[in-house]
Amino acid sequence: MPLHFRSPHRGDTVAVFIHAGAGYHSKQNEYLHLAAVSDAARTAMAVLKNGGAATDAVEIAIRVLEDREITNAGFGSNLTMHGEVECDATLVDHLGRSGAVGAVPQIKNPIALARVVLQESAKPLALQRVPPNLLVGQGAADFAQAYGMRLVSNDSLVSDCARDRWIRWKKDLDRATREERESVGRNGGKSSTQLETNDTPVGSTKALSPPPTPANQPTTPNASVWRPLQPTLSTSPPLPTAQPDHPSVNDAVERPPSPHCIATDYGNLETHDSDVDNAIDDTLEWLSPPSKRTKTQRSFDGPGHQHAPTTLVNQPRPGPDGDGDIITDTVGAIAIDCFGRIAAGSSSGGIGMKHKGRCGPAALVGIGTAVIPADAQDPDQMCCASVTSGTGEHMATTMAAAIACDRIYNSVKKENGHLVTCTEEEAMKSVIEKDFMKHPGVADSHCVGAIGILSVKKSKDGIWFYFGHNTDSFALASMTGEEKKPISTMSRSRGNGSIAGGGRSIRFKYASRRRDDKPRA
Repeated sequence: MPLHFRSPHRGDTVAVFIHAGAGYHSKQNEYLHLAAVSDAARTAMAVLKNGGAATDAVEIAIRVLEDREITNAGFGSNLTMHGEVECDATLVDHLGRSGAVGAVPQIKNPIALARVVLQESAKPLALQRVPPNLLVGQGAADFAQAYGMRLVSNDSLVSDCARDRWIRWKKDLDRATREERESVGRNGGKSSTQLETNDTPVGSTKALSPPPTPANQPTTPNASVWRPLQPTLSTSPPLPTAQPDHPSVNDAVERPPSPHCIATDYGNLETHDSDVDNAIDDTLEWLSPPSKRTKTQRSFDGPGHQHAPTTLVNQPRPGPDGDGDIITDTVGAIAIDCFGRIAAGSSSGGIGMKHKGRCGPAALVGIGTAVIPADAQDPDQMCCASVTSGTGEHMATTMAAAIACDRIYNSVKKENGHLVTCTEEEAMKSVIEKDFMKHPGVADSHCVGAIGILSVKKSKDGIWFYFGHNTDSFALASMTGEEKKPISTMSRSRGNGSIAGGGRSIRFKYASRRRDDKPRA
């Protein structure tokens, strides 16, 4: 889609915040994930600095991630049971208007199609019909073609690693199905397990969650928990050039070298803190002073918040070589432009071996992406956006993005059935621990509940960025207009379902005085 540049407005700081999915990111591939989010941030910032809208920045950032094989979005996405790529994407603007596509085939950049749906939803239709803001399946592909987007072949969207994973998982599924049928025949009746629903193959929802931390692994005081974003020590590859708006099949198959494929023969693997922990940029204004961060770290990782490892029993684990990733859900971005407008978006290829037509959280507003617009009567002009990644079906049950957005916006958390005032850090932790993990629909489920949340809160005085996750790791990056390079980190938890998080704040140079302040004489 063409970008809509405007003359930059001098005043508010532009910013972009990106994640590449919650799950397990191997040490061997960590630099690839951090390079991807860093490049996405740089590309989006170039758009914002040239007066581009927040929706432009979100779209281009996610397109960069969709074109990377290392992410589960666009090219290289997980395949359905039938070996096809079907993607989900959503784009939400500063007014809360959205455009989304679900289970759409033959689209190189689903976020670009979501952008078209968003734009067309603002135009009236004949006979006073209501224009759609969500299209799925072949209907979404037909819509794309009608509006000038080229459909590509399925093969051009399938990476070598994705194909290898599908072949292995297909064999596992066929074997499990055969064994189930034999068991039913021996028992002379129906089995309680319905394998056709694809509940438990390798790479399914259970693979979204982190591998359990071994009991004998030491937990150091410096473990990666609630802390500010930190720059990566790895060197990112050159910034990719912008992709054409209507890609061809040849464009789709031209890709950087493939990362290591996901391992499916699982063994024991210890998790460690990120190697970027010693790369703190002391010149940045972090979210809270060191004393408060220390207190927050204890509250996030203390005995009261080490969730029972029983939630992770019998879970697939990465191979002993540590070269496999288990990141099978959404990538997302939030941007703020020079007019102070916020936008958010998500994109995903969904879980491996999913049903044809399965619509994931990346296509659903309020579940994978949410925006609370600024109220025209609010003197602080507060707004908020959230994007999520994890177990999509559980996030749908809990309305994860909408709840996170509401809690951060209002600075409240749920306690004994009531909402009480708290800090935004406490609100983020409570959303994961209480609104998600302890939600009855998640707690009583046979599938592990995994989630990562990225939220941004903005007022007339500044921007506050928060993230949290209960997965083993979460790949993140952020960048403001005053920074020369993105700040990226691979946040890692201590395992066993513990919650990790962090954030940062950006104060505007021309932040207005409080209403009770008087101008100097």
